[in-house]
Amino acid sequence: MLQKTRGIVLHSLRYGENGLITTIYTEAFGRISFIMQGIHRKKSSVKANLLSQLSLLEMEVDFKPGRELQRVREVKSCFLFGSIPYLISKSTQAFFIADLLYKVLREEESRPDLFEFLFHSIQVLDLMEDGTGNFHLLFMIQLTRFLGFAPTNNYSETNQVFDMIAGKFTPLPPDHPWFLKKRESSVLSLLLGMNYQNSQEFKPDQALRGEVLNFLLDYFGLHLGNKLNLKSLEILREILH
Repeated sequence: MLQKTRGIVLHSLRYGENGLITTIYTEAFGRISFIMQGIHRKKSSVKANLLSQLSLLEMEVDFKPGRELQRVREVKSCFLFGSIPYLISKSTQAFFIADLLYKVLREEESRPDLFEFLFHSIQVLDLMEDGTGNFHLLFMIQLTRFLGFAPTNNYSETNQVFDMIAGKFTPLPPDHPWFLKKRESSVLSLLLGMNYQNSQEFKPDQALRGEVLNFLLDYFGLHLGNKLNLKSLEILREILH
C-alpha cells in the first residue's frame, strides 16, 4: 500500500555496494527500517545526502505490514538545514540525539504527538542562535514526557533531594543510591522549568554541564531498564563538555 508520511532519519547501515538499510521514525508507522538499493548510483531516485542523521523527510512508502524491511517510492527533504551540518556544536548534538532516539524509540506504531515534538525540536536546533550548548539537555528532559517517566518538579524548601527512581523531589535521601544531592537537585529543578526559548539563561561551566548529562543518561537507563551505550557520547563530551 502506497502512503505518504513524514520521517526523521535515525540511523543508516551500508548494505552491499550501493545500498543502505535506513531506520526512520515515521509519522504514520513509528520506527521503520527501509532498504534503499542503488543509493549511490547517479540515477537513484533516493539521494544519499537526504539520509543524514535527523534529516526531515517527506516520503512515499510502499508499506506492507509484517515486512521486516520496507521500501520507499520517493523521498524528498521537507526542511532544509541551514546550520546543523555546518556548525560542529550543532552537528555533534544532532549525532547524539539521533543515536539516543535510535536506542529508545522501538515502537512500530504511530504516535503523532511524539513525532511532532521531535520534528519541531530538530527545527528549533537548526534555527536557534543562543543557548545551543544546552539544547541536548533540555531535549532529553522534554523527551521523558513522551517516554512515560518525566520528573515531577515538586522542588521546594522541604523537598530538595531528587529521587531518581521515584522521579520526584523528597525531603530526605532515599534508601537507595540513585538520588541527586541538594546542589544537583536545584540545578535539575531549574532545568525542568526551562524551555528552548530561554535555554541561554542556564550558563553552566563544562563540569556542571557534564554532571547534568551524566544524571540524565543514568535516569534514562534506570527507567528504560538498561544502560544506554551511545557511540556518540565520547564525541559530545569532547566538543561540549
